[in-house]
Formats: sequence, C-alpha cells, structure tokens
Amino acid sequence: MLTTLLIVICIFVGLIWFTAKMDSSIESSFRPSGKLTPVEGGIIHWQKQGNGPSLVLIHGLLGNSNNFNELAKTLAQRYTVYSVDRPGSGFSSRYKNTSASFEQQSKMLLEWMKKEGIEKASIAGHSMGGGIALRMAIDAPNVIESVSLLCPLTTPLKGGAGPLSILYIPNEFVRNSVAKTIASPLRSKLGRKQVAQIFHPEPVSISFAVEGGGLLALHSRSFYEGSRDTVSAQGSLHRQQSSYGKIQCPVGVLYGEKDTILNPNEHIEAVTSAIDSAVQKVIPDAGHMIPITQAQTCADFIIEIDSKSRQVD
Repeated sequence: MLTTLLIVICIFVGLIWFTAKMDSSIESSFRPSGKLTPVEGGIIHWQKQGNGPSLVLIHGLLGNSNNFNELAKTLAQRYTVYSVDRPGSGFSSRYKNTSASFEQQSKMLLEWMKKEGIEKASIAGHSMGGGIALRMAIDAPNVIESVSLLCPLTTPLKGGAGPLSILYIPNEFVRNSVAKTIASPLRSKLGRKQVAQIFHPEPVSISFAVEGGGLLALHSRSFYEGSRDTVSAQGSLHRQQSSYGKIQCPVGVLYGEKDTILNPNEHIEAVTSAIDSAVQKVIPDAGHMIPITQAQTCADFIIEIDSKSRQVD
C-alpha cells in the first residue's frame, strides 16, 4: 500500500516537473511582440500594423494574435489592423476572479479600444472570437461598424468540438489539477494529431507552430484558461443569441465547407435566421482554420462586409 502511494506521488511530482519545464521552454521561445494595456480584470496584449480605418481581429479558443499574421499583413494594405490576444490568451492576462464570460471579454476589449483611442472599428472574429465579436456588436452598437465571422461559434454546442472537447472541465479544482499535471504531457504527445484534426482537410501550415503561435497553446495556462472559456461559452451563447436581431451593422459569416470542429449549418443559421441582411459564404473543401489556410479569401470577405458599412455612411 505504501509502495503504491509512493509511486503515485512520484508520478504526480514528475508530471508537475515536466509541465513546469515545458512551460519554461515555451516562455523562452516567445515574447510579447506588441503592447500591453491594463483594463479592469486584466491586461490586453495587442499588435498594430497598416493605415486606414480600424479593424480588430479576435482569435479563437487556445489561439493568439499570431494566428492572424498572414491575414493581418494582407489587410494592413487597406486598414489599421489591431490583432489582439483575448483575455487569458496569448500574452493577455485575466485576473483570477475575472469571469471568462463573453460579456466580460467584450467589456475588456471595448475598454481597451477606448483607452487606445479607437473610437470606431470593424471586427473580424474567428471561431470563439466570432461569438465575442457578436457580443461586442450587441454591447456597443455605436462603436462596431461591421462584423465578419470566420468559422464562428454562434450558438450553444449540441455536441463536442472535436479534439477541443477535452477542455470542458466545469470543476475548478479538477481543471487546475489537470492543467498542472497531465494536460501538457498528453498534448505534447498528441499535439500533431490534434492540430491536424483542427486544420482538416487542409494541411497544417509549416509556420504555424512558431510564427503562427501554435506552440503557445501547449502552455499549461493556455489549457487552464481555454477550459474556463469553454465552460463559460455555453451560458454566454444562451444569453446572447436572442439579441442577434438587434445588431444593425453589416454582418457576414464565412465557413469552411468541411469544418469538423464546428457545424457550419448550425452556426451560420443562428446568425442568418436572426439578421435578414447577413451575408453567408462557404469555401469549398476548406476546414476550420481558414484565417491561416485561406487568408486571401478571408481578407476579401472582410473587405466585402466592411464595404457595406462604408456605403451606409
């Protein structure tokens, strides 16, 4: 009995050590490349490039602003592009008692915009970032000029989100324990397979791991905060979906036809059934990571949707 207990303790300590070492390695490979803005509940990390009307890019679950490197570069020819790390993601912090709800994330991002003098902006959100973009349009109709949704999460999930389903851990103690012990070792072992599933059927970009910020998702904090995001998402979407019809700015939904993470039909319908003027498009043979794999198509779509707000002006 004592021997078994000692073995369990050794394994537990070993997992904690491995996770800490892995976190340290990731931290040494990445540094904040943008600016840090304190807001109520945390700190927002953001990057800026280009000139023109303001456009804010909001990434998805376990992502970060580097996911938009190619897309931001393309759009910077026409816009002042702000690529942000969502609260708790990338190099943005979320304080311990700060909610992970979409309402709170919207509030923090809108405060960041105000502090940085961004009076009005168009928003493009990928995956979970799409759900938060919609929340921002509901919360600040006089600030948000258009909303472009890229494979967005718009309605409560009826099933899991592929390999990301593992993040649904409602219990705080279990979530914290998993993040500090088995999450990183398992994900380092299964990481390539999981990333391939998320990109499917398109190939994973060679530059995704480092330049695209993919390795940051293996940090224990990323798992912990991603789990908080996942658990909060269901309630957040239940609360906001009935308000989509109130959104007055131009809205567009772009999906990869073969997205296996989110069901295109369900998440397109949630928007287009509530907003008659919403535009929808599907990219044949594309998957979930279209901001990376279909950057030019995404840029063209964002410009198309945003141009409608210019016509209104």
